[in-house]
Amino acid sequence: MALNAVYYDPAMDSPKLCQDIFAILESQFLFGASKPSFPAVSTVGKVRILSIDDGAEDLAMASLLRLESSLRRLSGDASASLSHFFDLVVGSGSGALLASLLFADNLSAEKASLLLSETRIEKSKTRTRFGRLFKKESKVFNKIFGEATLKDAVKPLLITCYDLNTGAPFVFSRADAVEADGFDFKIRDVCEAALCQRKGSKEVKSMDGETRIRVLDAGANTNPTAVGITHVMHNKQEFPFVNGLEDVFVFSIGGSGTRLSSAASIAGTCQADAVDQAVAMAFGERRKSNYVRIQGNRISAGSTPENILSETCVESVLFQGKKLMKETNEERVEWAAGELLKEQHRRLQSKIPPVFVKSAMTPRTSSSSAMTLTTILTGSSESPRYC
Repeated sequence: MALNAVYYDPAMDSPKLCQDIFAILESQFLFGASKPSFPAVSTVGKVRILSIDDGAEDLAMASLLRLESSLRRLSGDASASLSHFFDLVVGSGSGALLASLLFADNLSAEKASLLLSETRIEKSKTRTRFGRLFKKESKVFNKIFGEATLKDAVKPLLITCYDLNTGAPFVFSRADAVEADGFDFKIRDVCEAALCQRKGSKEVKSMDGETRIRVLDAGANTNPTAVGITHVMHNKQEFPFVNGLEDVFVFSIGGSGTRLSSAASIAGTCQADAVDQAVAMAFGERRKSNYVRIQGNRISAGSTPENILSETCVESVLFQGKKLMKETNEERVEWAAGELLKEQHRRLQSKIPPVFVKSAMTPRTSSSSAMTLTTILTGSSESPRYC
């Protein structure tokens, strides 16, 4: 047939060609290959990503409090908050709430923890911890975030979910919200939707009412680390100097590693571990310097978040699952604080900023409402904005 004659290549009949191709792939990417030569790291600096898993709220809060405490001690700035040292935050499920508290208004981990403690309900039989934290969630979220929308976040904010209308993952993004009202949503609605797995789905409307997302909690996106990396790699307007993983630093917080109790939790943990291993593989040798993952090792059942920080941390290994490392999670947090501070100092010496945060072109009245929470908690105006 004429069509076959156009595309036919006799060389493809030979199995040797296939063998040669796989030999090249094996020599470059699989076992026994020589260590690759990495491109030089950009002198502009690394883009710093904070990623918080769904279901990791206890360990995340303990880790973030420890990280913030270390950053304040090492920098000598008692008022420093995590949003000063990260360029982007991505959260899933309960991690989305923490991400919003930290980046919606420069809220420190310390104040976020106090806010959560004040809204705690002592006795409840609901399934998840955040179900015990909030009474009449919509009213609580309204009190916390007011009319603030995604574009009011002080820095890039990503929240992952699953849209039942389209049957596909969806990412709430500040970068998109700045571009069009059709992608801008109230933060309180997004956070409430992110925690809707206890009650089913929830519809969220954009500010112009044109976009409607019927949200189901992330589920298949329990670990949102890859979403944050992908966003940074492709968002050249805000991150113009990121050419590869050598130009990013990721601090990712996973679950506590406690005993799994349901098929859903097993599926979520499997997904989180799969993303962790894929990201670790992508970083290669650079995972030791550019990728930090904090999670329980499932050895001490029933451990508190503080105890998990003192546990030996685990590392994903290609085709071999996980292995215990020599250092503890607490030591990894301390090391990460030092790396974040080095990056901050590097930027002070550079004439070119590595990040250009999009500004809101047409500010709404909600822009001032994002100030409310910090003003109430601190009695002062907005903290300085660092990039």
